[in-house]
Amino acid sequence: MSIREDWITTEKWLLRQANSMGELLVQIRPHISPLLIGGEGWERLLERAGESPATMAAFPFGFELPLRDPRPTADFGVSLVGESRTAAFYQERNRSGQAGPSAARLAGLLDETDREDSFLRGVVGRKMLLEYDVDPAPDGGRPDPGVFLYPVEDAIAGDGRRVRELGVVHDALVRACGWSPDAAERQQLEDVYRRLNPYTLVRAVGAFPSRSRAIRIAVTGFTKARDVAAFLDRAGWPGDSTVVATTASYFEERAAFAYMGVHLDVDSGGVGPSLGLSLFPNDNEWLKDIRHWTGIIDVIAEQGYALPEKLTELANWSTGSTTLFGRSGPFMLVRGIHHIKLVIGGEGVEQAKGYVFFLMMCARPNGGIVAKETT
Repeated sequence: MSIREDWITTEKWLLRQANSMGELLVQIRPHISPLLIGGEGWERLLERAGESPATMAAFPFGFELPLRDPRPTADFGVSLVGESRTAAFYQERNRSGQAGPSAARLAGLLDETDREDSFLRGVVGRKMLLEYDVDPAPDGGRPDPGVFLYPVEDAIAGDGRRVRELGVVHDALVRACGWSPDAAERQQLEDVYRRLNPYTLVRAVGAFPSRSRAIRIAVTGFTKARDVAAFLDRAGWPGDSTVVATTASYFEERAAFAYMGVHLDVDSGGVGPSLGLSLFPNDNEWLKDIRHWTGIIDVIAEQGYALPEKLTELANWSTGSTTLFGRSGPFMLVRGIHHIKLVIGGEGVEQAKGYVFFLMMCARPNGGIVAKETT
């Protein structure tokens, strides 16, 4: 059975299991700590997840957990993959005129990456991430989801030669957000790219249509605190790069990570003041074993970057695989940590965030589980 046949089987199973991602989360509630997501935060999460088809769970989905915030709340992230049942849901609603503006723009992005001759498809493949803010917008409405595109392999390597590739991703995100073209913004993004080291990669590029306009670029491959600081100085980050270097050095001294990532917000005026510093303990990003994360979590605890009770629950998240029995039969539920990010501003570390994931895999018709476990 191919990987594509595997996830098609899981999608069919999910159609019988739940009507929405919100219903699905209710079913796996015992596996989500109420200290991390509970009370009003849980109710808001269910409202937002209720907007997404349950078939989205055939691909990784998860939560952004603010570890320094005493509220048990989280934002919600799901994968949207071309040629899936969920993609067809968006595209069919758009063709019938039933999609809202945000969903219609996402359908247009899916249509573009469906084409085999699409240059955008050659750069980012057919997958995107949607990130839903659970807190209401200032006007009381629900914010449109953030959209993130992921360059495949080394499609935007830090060699300064992939400016065209970065530009086509920028323009696709501008269309997906319903924004007007901005040549100055694109130029600023390209300038940041040209200042990368050859061993780094642009891992993700995204934007939030309901927030202040900016393009978020994530660059990975840094292994030394001094290299992060040097890049920030070259890129024109307005903050104090020595603060970032000092923060990263705590983890470097303990050999707690395999590599780091830097997340910057870029607009027509340049690089924004806040940045994210992500920590990855292994080349594999879908880790379900807590042993990979103990070094990073220990340093965060020692430096007081997160609430102790939330860190404990974050560690408990990575418990590996569990077989559960749903309405449609047995399925495997995998929990793990994708990465941990420190948000750094003028006063140092302002927030620590844990990005955790679920994988759901149903049984094959001829027995077995449809996908390999992640270690």
